[in-house]
Amino acid sequence: MKINYCLPILNKTKEQVIKLINENREEYQYFEVWLDTIDGIDNIFVNKLVNTLGDKIIFLFHRGILKNPGIDPERKFQILDLLDKTQAFLDLDLSETKELDYIKNKKLKNNLIVSYHNYEETPVDLTEIIKNMDSYHPAIYKVATKCNYETDALKLLLLQQNLRIQNKRHIVLGMGEFGTITRVYGTLWGNELIYAPFKKIEETAPGQLTKQELKKIMKILVPST
Repeated sequence: MKINYCLPILNKTKEQVIKLINENREEYQYFEVWLDTIDGIDNIFVNKLVNTLGDKIIFLFHRGILKNPGIDPERKFQILDLLDKTQAFLDLDLSETKELDYIKNKKLKNNLIVSYHNYEETPVDLTEIIKNMDSYHPAIYKVATKCNYETDALKLLLLQQNLRIQNKRHIVLGMGEFGTITRVYGTLWGNELIYAPFKKIEETAPGQLTKQELKKIMKILVPST
């Protein structure tokens, strides 16, 4: 089976981002770039990544773990316009209603990953969250929640299988110690990709496994990988 590894890139300069991507084109299938953490974001830089990587690049803005988003709100809308009709993925959380409504109202054709992140818990009603995502017609549905109990991981895996049955492309992951199993079985059972930093210290969500750790696990579970 093919596993799509994604390298999350956080707190790097523009030059470092380009260097990391160029060095790992053969090792990773996707690259996730956190735009809020890069100084001096401009159209030239974004266009270069889009033209180089197509649908293998994922852009995102502020997340809950960042206290000081560094990108100007107007610049965000400029980037939304810039990514219109491109293959590049744009990951917007459901909480980013201004950006999502901007896309919807302007009828932009962004390649959307509509996501839901909860760094505190796994809500009881996950299906309602998916219904809220439906109105934005995402290319990929993403749910990432903190697993405080083993049963939270089971909820996420059940949600993942329901999305799979509905032929909805998805990424469903659990954060924290109890969420680790979702990163393994989610990968085996149909997640579009798995986020896998080089080192644990470079994780962009609690509970991420490094690529080396994942490769070792997958080699045991699926020897042909």
